Amino acid sequence: MKKMISFIVRYPVWTSVLMFSVVGFGLISFSQMRYSFFPELVPDIIKIDVAYPGASPDEVAEGVILKIEEQIDGLNGMERVTSVSRESFGTVTIETSKESDIEKVLADVKNAVDRIGSFPADVEKPVIYEQKFRSRSLSIVLFGNTDLYNLKYITEKFRDDLLASDKISQVAIGGLPALEFSIEVSEADMRRYHLTFDEIINAVRQSNVNISGGKFDTDQEEILIRAWGRSYRAEEMQDIVIRGNPDGTIIYLRDVAQVKEQWEDTPLKTYYNGRNALVLNIDQTESEDILTVANVTIAQVKTFNETHDAVEAKILDDRTIPLRQRIALLTKNGVIGLLLIVVSLGIFLNLRLAFWVAVSIPFSFAGMFIIANFMGLTINVISLFGMILVVGILVDDAIVVGENIFAHYERGKGAIQS
Repeated sequence: MKKMISFIVRYPVWTSVLMFSVVGFGLISFSQMRYSFFPELVPDIIKIDVAYPGASPDEVAEGVILKIEEQIDGLNGMERVTSVSRESFGTVTIETSKESDIEKVLADVKNAVDRIGSFPADVEKPVIYEQKFRSRSLSIVLFGNTDLYNLKYITEKFRDDLLASDKISQVAIGGLPALEFSIEVSEADMRRYHLTFDEIINAVRQSNVNISGGKFDTDQEEILIRAWGRSYRAEEMQDIVIRGNPDGTIIYLRDVAQVKEQWEDTPLKTYYNGRNALVLNIDQTESEDILTVANVTIAQVKTFNETHDAVEAKILDDRTIPLRQRIALLTKNGVIGLLLIVVSLGIFLNLRLAFWVAVSIPFSFAGMFIIANFMGLTINVISLFGMILVVGILVDDAIVVGENIFAHYERGKGAIQS
């Protein structure tokens, strides 16, 4: 350490080169760093989601969850397995060990679950995926004196406007119940037309689909064959053909049943200020900047409120507020620290010494930004808390070192020796 300090003192040109290099590369590194609310963690979670419509939590646990847990038991790379069973749905969460390859564990889990052949008949295909890093940026509530259908349409349009920006990729609608179609069949009409339930069910199942019929090539083009038959509205489903009689008459679904479009019967409803409301949850991925996401969202909310009267958008749970507050506090403490150093040392010691001691604060932070950017770290509430603490330490150490050098200089030692 003494040799390094001696070299720096005797050759000030190299000191200036080092200082300007660190500050320059530090500014470049700072401009490349992203902001996030919490530190970004390497994903180590694998999830298995299974839908079992109409089943109770006990049935989900016994018919699905326990079979999955038994099948994946003993696989390499797993540290802990937890599960949750609720009505019509079950989730298995697998925490992988730090030293394991999560991609290999994911493949092993998929192979193990695919080997299960004893699921109940109504169980849907399990969805197995690696839980990527997601961090909530902010939420938006849309509310107004309008029905849920219109609010759903407006909310989906606003969601599409947000996703149109290349700065936002994750927007989910919360508080929206699932849309259901109910087909209420008339027993009298069934008898009149000599129909059965199975005949109606098969007609709806076979007609309400989109089917690919392959393709064929010509000299000039490639022609795709598709049959688009899926209906998304109750009025469209009424035109499904149940039977074509030999005499040329056709029996439609509307002739024997009433098709109703309705919301899922759920006790969970969302209101804001006593009015119907839906929530847009906007998340940040590991490649996005939370401040940029928030700024784009705030601008979109302002534009939305200026162009809509019946429905209003309001920002909720803005995670960037504490982040911006800590950035402001860090900036304030850094500026105050610099002023204290310059004023106190300039008055009691030497103004030139005070200036070079003050330079130590931006120099130290520039070096920190270089290392942090190289390690892939982000500016978040945790790292900002550490920076706020370090500012006080830097100011204190800078004053102590500067005062000690000046004390030796006053005792008669040369500038280099001091």
